[in-house]
Formats: sequence, C-alpha cells, structure tokens
Amino acid sequence: MSLPMDGIRSSRSPQQGFILAATLWVLAIMFVAVGIFHGYVQGKLQLAVNAKANLQGRLDAYSSGQTALYLLASSRMTRSGLTFKQGDESAYINEDGLLNSEPVGDELWLDGTTYQGVGSSRFAIQDLSGLVAINVYNPYDLKSMIARFDPNPALQDQLINRLVDYLDLNEQVSLNGAERQDYLRAGMPLLTNDFLRAEPELLRVLGWREWLQAHPDFRWQEWLSVRRDSVMNLNTMPKSMLIGYLGLPEDLADQLIKERAANPYRSVEDFVLRTNLLINLDEEKYRFFPSNEYRLSVWPDRGGQAEVISLQLTPNGVYGPWQINYQYSVQRANENNQSATPAMALEQTRLFGHAMDTNR
Repeated sequence: MSLPMDGIRSSRSPQQGFILAATLWVLAIMFVAVGIFHGYVQGKLQLAVNAKANLQGRLDAYSSGQTALYLLASSRMTRSGLTFKQGDESAYINEDGLLNSEPVGDELWLDGTTYQGVGSSRFAIQDLSGLVAINVYNPYDLKSMIARFDPNPALQDQLINRLVDYLDLNEQVSLNGAERQDYLRAGMPLLTNDFLRAEPELLRVLGWREWLQAHPDFRWQEWLSVRRDSVMNLNTMPKSMLIGYLGLPEDLADQLIKERAANPYRSVEDFVLRTNLLINLDEEKYRFFPSNEYRLSVWPDRGGQAEVISLQLTPNGVYGPWQINYQYSVQRANENNQSATPAMALEQTRLFGHAMDTNR
C-alpha cells in the first residue's frame, strides 16, 4: 500500500526549510566573520602604513637636524644670517682687515623662520641673542616684558626677585623673594642657587608656574633664553618679540621684518632712522651680527614630537665645532592644514627650498 505524493511532500517541507535556514545563518555568520577579519587586516595595514610614515618622518627630521648643525658650524655668517656662498676666504675680509658682514642674498634667516627640511620635515633656527636672557642678575628686559602683560608692579617685583634668589649664590631673601625655607613650605623642589639649565626650569621658580599659566599669551618658551648676557640682536628678533618686547603693532612689525630682509640693520642709529620709531635704545645693548648661541627646532610635518636643541658654536673647541647645552622633546600640533601663501614663501637656499611660513 502506497502513500499519496502530496503527503510525502508535506512531511519533507519542514526539514528542508530548517536546512535552508541553517545554511543561510552559516553564510551570514561567515560573511560577518570575513568582514570582521577584513576590518582587522585593514586596521593592521593602516597601523603599519602610519608607523612607516612616522618612522620616515622621524628619520627626515633627524637628517634635517644633523644637516643644520653641520651648516651652522661650517658656513659663514652675515648680518642677514647663514650664507652658503663659497669662495676665497680673503674675499670676505674688508680693507680694514675685518670680516665682511654684508648680506649676499642666499642667507637662511636665524629668527625662528620655519623652513622645509629633508623630506617632509620642518626646522627653524633661532639666534638666542634675538631673545630675552633670563640668566642675568638684573633681568630688566624680562621685567619690561612682564609689565606688558601684568600691570601689578608688586607682582612684577616678586617674580623678578624670586628668580634672582633662585640664581644667586647666597641665601639672603630679597624683598618679596624666596629662598630655601619658602620652597620647603611650598613643597617644591629646592632652588639650585645656580644658572637655569634650560628655559623650562623657570617653572621650578616659586610663583612662576602659576603666573605663566594665568598669562598664556606670554610666549615664554619662544621669547626667553638661558643666555647669560643681555645684549640683543634686532636683526634676529622674531616678529612676536618685536611686538611683545618693543610693543609694536603687528603691521609695523611686519614692515620692520620686510625692511631688514632687504637690508639688515647696521646700528641702533640706522634702526631708528629707517624705522622712524620714537624709542630710546642703548647703543651698547644691541648687536646686529649673529651670536654663537642658537636654538634649533626640528619636527615632522605630521606634528607630534619636535626636538629642541640649544647649542653653542665652538669652532676651536677641544670636543668639536659645537657644544649642545640641552636637548628635549616637546609636543607640536599637526600642521597639515597650514600652508604658506605665495607672498610669504621666500626662496632662501637651494638646499632647503622655501620658507614655509613667517610666524616669527
């Protein structure tokens, strides 16, 4: 006896439906797994690409830094900056037997201008004589700059006197100053009674960290140096310093930089006559030729860590043509969205290409 065909079909349909559903679920799970694996692989590939780009950027920055160090130690200086023009050394001596400091036109500026380095890296060189020195026992220039940001004379004196107490060798407390017991009460590391080794050490001077945090427009890492003399170079002073130190409006600072780029200043008299500034500048306090102390900053164009190197040129030194005073890393913002306008991109050297900006 046989069963009807429609009965056979109806008994098999639920089983077939289950198999079909299970198959679809397996396929769906496989697709999800493949998608997850694909995303994982893509993520790892992107990490590898980023790591390679980061490594290449660091290598480029390192190459730029080493090249800049070599050029500082081996190239000639003019009033405009670092020149790569080669020739007979006797051609650089004038009739008075002195070094000819006249610009030749290919100089790399030493006022913190940003330049294209090796690969995609960036670098900047700042002559420290273009900044305010803080390792001096009479920091008049520093007090003048503080006064532009804080009108309280008592607080100005307190900051300066605490810095002087930090530097001097005695334990006598200046008026509103601070010595050992004050640091102990504040729970701070003891003062060194010695020169600051680097600008960030200023944060260890009692009261300074709080004041700097309350005045973010006071660009202390850009304006201050741990030099030990107060002589300043008006040809290498950054634009922001011309504004913050001399109190000039931005448009006038731009005009001064344009003027000195074409013809660097020779003396205080030349500076005053050509700028028409009604300011009193001590002739003995200012210089117009680069010093032998510099701050070199190098960083990859992706931002990240910038290397800051403070050095002193020692051409006759026992240990080499330069001496590094300190070196540290600092976080730098990503600059991918920053580009120089054509008017600002100045051809400086065949070796390093164009200036990237005029944030000086």
